[in-house]
Order: sequence, then C-alpha cells, then structure tokens
Amino acid sequence: MKQIILDIAKELDIELIGITTTLDYGYLKDFLYKRSNRGYDNELEEQNIEKRLDVRNVFPNCKSIIAIGIPYAKGYKKGNPIDKGLISVVSFGEDYHIKINRILNDLAQKIKEYIEFNYKICVDTSPLLDREICRNAGIGNYGKNSLLINKELGSFIHLGYLLTDLNLEDDKIINEQDVCENCNLCIKSCPNNAILSTGGINSSKCVSYLTQTKKYIPIEYRKNMKNQIYGCDVCQIVCPKNKKILQLESVNNYDDLTVDLIELMNMSNNEFIKKYGRLSGSWRGKNVWKRNAIISIANLKLHSLFDKVKDELKSPSEMIRIYSAWSLLVLNKQKAKDILNENLKNEKGKVKKEYIKLMEEFHDCRHM
Repeated sequence: MKQIILDIAKELDIELIGITTTLDYGYLKDFLYKRSNRGYDNELEEQNIEKRLDVRNVFPNCKSIIAIGIPYAKGYKKGNPIDKGLISVVSFGEDYHIKINRILNDLAQKIKEYIEFNYKICVDTSPLLDREICRNAGIGNYGKNSLLINKELGSFIHLGYLLTDLNLEDDKIINEQDVCENCNLCIKSCPNNAILSTGGINSSKCVSYLTQTKKYIPIEYRKNMKNQIYGCDVCQIVCPKNKKILQLESVNNYDDLTVDLIELMNMSNNEFIKKYGRLSGSWRGKNVWKRNAIISIANLKLHSLFDKVKDELKSPSEMIRIYSAWSLLVLNKQKAKDILNENLKNEKGKVKKEYIKLMEEFHDCRHM
C-alpha cells in the first residue's frame, strides 16, 4: 500500500511525500509551555497546548499520517519598489490552502481506488503541530528560523497532510541532522532580531507576524517592517538552501506581489475582496492591510501622501487612527504635532493616550 501511495504521488506531481505513525506529540509539551511562558508564541496559534499534542484530538480514529510538501517561489526575485508595498511570495497565485487541500483530496481519492479508508485534510488551520508532523514524515528538518528545510528543495515548501485510519508502514526517518551547521545568515538578517541565537523564533517580533496581528505593534518594531503589507521572506531569501530554487527560471510574474499604496488606502471592502481575496494573505482583511500601508508610507518617506494619511485621523477605526498618528510624525514631526494637538480634543481613551505618548516620544527625537 505504501508503494502504491508513492506511485500515486508521483503521478500527481507531488515532489515530497512521507508517512508517519507518530500520533502523540507529548514529548514537546514542556517545550511548548516554556515557549509560551517566555512570550514567544502568538495569538494566531492554538492557545490550548494540550489540544495540540495528539492528532486523535482532531481525528480520533487516526492510525497514520500522509504528509506532503509542494515547493513554491521558483525563480522568485524580491522587488524593491520605492513607492509600493510588498506581499510575501507565500501569497503568490492561488491561495495555497485551497491548492494543497485540492492536491490532498486528489491523493485521497486515488488511494480510495485501491482501499477504502477515512481521512481528514489538514492545511495550516488545524490546532496540530504541522511542521513537527511533516518533519516526522521526512519532509525536512528544522532550520534555525524554525522553518522546515528540505536538503534538495529548501524551505519554500507548502505543507499539508492527511490524517488517516490506514495501517501504513512508518518511514522511520530519523530527522535530527543539523541542516544549518555553522550558517547563521537568517539570524543576522532578521529585521527585528526575532530569530534566537540558539535557533527558534520570538514570534512577537517577527515581521511576518506583525503584518498579521491585530494587537498593538510596538513603535520600535515598525521601522523594520519596511514596506511589507503581508508576510516577510528575508530569512528564506538569504538561506543558502534556497539558492537553487530561487535561481530557477520562472514563468511567474511576481510583479503581482507589489501593492499600490494609494489604491489600497482608498479601497472599499468589496474592492479589496475583488482584487486580493484570492490570495492566502487576504485572510486578515482590508483594515490590517491598510494599517500596514500606513506604516509603509512612513517607512518609505512618502511625504506626498501626508494629507492622505492625515485624512485617516477621521477613520472610525481606532487602529487606523493610532498608526496614522505615528506615520504623520515620521513624515513631518512639527506639522504632525500641531495636527495631533488639535485632534486631542476629539479623542479619548487609548487613542488619546497614544497621541500623547507619541508626541512625547518624538519630542525626544528618538524616532525621527
């Protein structure tokens, strides 16, 4: 049966596939709790750690897991626009959740031609430990940036897996090799120093996370977000293991990963969905993207958009008003302080407190 599955995968052009029968991940319990206690996790993860430790919490009859890896970013060259925002290459083309779900479903249906079984598809949105499951199945091993790295295809890999009630032979791959060895390029290149010197991520500082969170972004982290509207590719672009895939000839037009900031600022929700709704990165919605555009305008020093950002001080969204105030101060400190002083009488609560804090910060010239 295992060989049949491998043959089907080849027929479906699935480049990476493996099988694991490890269902209990309790051996990571202490690690996960320590990580949480240190504040290295984030609200985008499943908060109930116990729920993450056994795949039978999601699929009670599970006996084996078929994991796959689908490479992406072939021939990708990161743009460097002086007046536009950037979307991570992970969000290029069809939403990978939909794509990988379809591939896994095709795989399951082909297997069903040989044997009847039950299964559950998982692509990124289950509470389970996706990377650890795929590591156990032999897809790759952890790099210092916490991503799975395959020795042939690097780390630009979409992951997914089938939880099944099939009795399959485990690949029994011991995946403990150090794929990074003495390389620490990702650690040195991480914009907010989110990659720990010993490996692993403080996700609260990771730019990719910051572009997605709805929580408050500390002032000191905003500058290093540069013009990222969604995601971040820095640690993968500098990784030597990705050199091969990035140098491949590409048929893709990655220009689609640039964002017209003025257009984004003016978009309605319906217009946003129409243009960006097909991308995996659109899941956080227009307002989070708009907040990131406001941060990008400041970081790119787009002084011509000062008045456009000023108009956002009238936004019904407290989040938009808070980041607009910071952006205005970066663009023109004195002019912005006069505007914010005038606006203080119209604000209250956390927005008013933020305006006062910002003006005090900028008075000390620490964030010019």
